[in-house]
Amino acid sequence: MPRAVRVADLRFSLIAIWLLAAPALAAPPPTPALAIGWQKVTVFRWSTDRCVESDTPDAPPRAFRDARGRVHLFATHQDNRALTGPDFEHLKHPCTVVYRGRHSGAPQDFSDRQWLAAFATDDGRRIHALVHDEFQGNLRRRLCPSGVYFACWENAITLAVSNDGGESFQAPPPPHQLIASLPYPYQGDIGRPIGYFQPSNIVREGGHYAVMFHAEAFMAQQGGTCLARTDDLDDAGSWRAWDGSGYGHRFENPYTSSAPAAAHVCAPVGTGSLFDVGSVTYEPGTQRFIAVTSVPHGSGNAATPPGVYVAASTDLIRWSAPALLIRESEFAAHDAGADDQYGYYSLIDEASTARDFSTISAHPSLYLYYVELDQALPPYKRNLVKLPVSLVR
Repeated sequence: MPRAVRVADLRFSLIAIWLLAAPALAAPPPTPALAIGWQKVTVFRWSTDRCVESDTPDAPPRAFRDARGRVHLFATHQDNRALTGPDFEHLKHPCTVVYRGRHSGAPQDFSDRQWLAAFATDDGRRIHALVHDEFQGNLRRRLCPSGVYFACWENAITLAVSNDGGESFQAPPPPHQLIASLPYPYQGDIGRPIGYFQPSNIVREGGHYAVMFHAEAFMAQQGGTCLARTDDLDDAGSWRAWDGSGYGHRFENPYTSSAPAAAHVCAPVGTGSLFDVGSVTYEPGTQRFIAVTSVPHGSGNAATPPGVYVAASTDLIRWSAPALLIRESEFAAHDAGADDQYGYYSLIDEASTARDFSTISAHPSLYLYYVELDQALPPYKRNLVKLPVSLVR
């Protein structure tokens, strides 16, 4: 894939500023206490496990269990392949591509380069996926005269569905797969990436399906981490965004609607400051959501150094102050000074009873999954690894 710069450099530099939500909402719970064990397990090693040069971890890891009890673990590039096996200890990497965007050069199709980013399933047969859709205008010089990747990148979130337990995914025909996009037609050389990026896990909240994602500031859209929910995963247009006081904003297709833009964007959520949200997991025993976030390499300050953080919420709107879990420098220290960067963090309870691993069980087997990112270009030589995590109740 022709990329002149690291995708990771953007995804780990899009720091989301979480703004204060409605004061009537309940205060967030205490920040959870997690402890890391340094018994690193390599789940995917690029040098030995890849199918092609570009087969590499390129998203926060997500998993689901199909109707036969097999685990499907995704941390995929745009040619979406899974790690599969009877459990997390016996995963193999078939070279079958289970999903790929259409590489459409028409921005109104919302189907260019695509990453399966979040999953929800109750029966292990029908699996709904939220898709990170990346329109790469730099590949269409009539739309992007500069030809610069970052300058012409616009992102959206779309829908794909599997009816065979995750063996393959299909998207509804454009534009019926569109879940969330900016309420503006594509504008070409903006000079920076814009849109909605990298959905978190899909979690259940109050009888609804909910997801968090990053929004870049652009015109009526504030920068930050947004929240949306639906009651019908089959209907891509049914998602509603948090608007600051409720879920009153509907995302509009800018190519078919002329509705006022300000009513069709999302309001960032949270108290204090959070950053890139890698995963959100619900713990029924404490009735709280636990978010894993990060401050990217080269960012932060003395109070918030680069590393992995955790925070908690009871409603996905107001969050506890993020607590530092691991400094980025600790990874290198335990890797004997390896010249790597680290990112795409996700907390997975491998003992979760939820088929989509969206919950933390009473006796969890928790792991922090993440990606070791090599320094070379193009950014392909990556490893997917995990560390055991202990949760202090």
